[in-house]
Amino acid sequence: MRIKGRSDGEETRKRIVQKASQLFVQKGYGAVTMNEVCVAARVSKGSLYHHFPSKDELFLHVVEDDTQKWLLEWEELRSKISGTEERLFALGEHYANDFQNPLIHALEEYARSRTLTDEIRQRLSEIYESASQACRDLLQEGMDSGYLVTGNLDNYVIIVSGMLEGIGRVSEITALAKAPEDIKGYYREAIQLFLQGIRTR
Repeated sequence: MRIKGRSDGEETRKRIVQKASQLFVQKGYGAVTMNEVCVAARVSKGSLYHHFPSKDELFLHVVEDDTQKWLLEWEELRSKISGTEERLFALGEHYANDFQNPLIHALEEYARSRTLTDEIRQRLSEIYESASQACRDLLQEGMDSGYLVTGNLDNYVIIVSGMLEGIGRVSEITALAKAPEDIKGYYREAIQLFLQGIRTR
């Protein structure tokens, strides 16, 4: 006989996150209700609010979870590639593969559509910092090895992250990109242009 306890709570929490993520992907942040999450995850309101006291908390957890998965996928890719240059190109491709992630759009909608508390601003900042860690680590690696010109790491991270994230946004609102390979080509060329300016050799 199985005794209910911690594992049941963890399974319920995972199911809530999975179903909420699907809803946020399909409908964006604003259109999803906590009642819909209850129905999709087959949990009571009391159970949902026990795990996630608010819609904000649930949504931010979903985005944080998605960001961590993206970083874990990147670490697996990174471990198979050697050299700063090839890793930078691989990072560009990793961004390219994720540029149409609907959760990114939901996050942008969320951040624009409401007045954010200091606590939520801090959470959003931490999500950005976490997502940009892959870029930070690579740039630090390149400077430490002498492959990249030594400079202000924080500035480099903003420039490179902004470039990689911006390519996806521009591609979505123009008719230039015809296929995923076109998008990957933009990312690769962006890395090449960046390296022309910062590579030491």
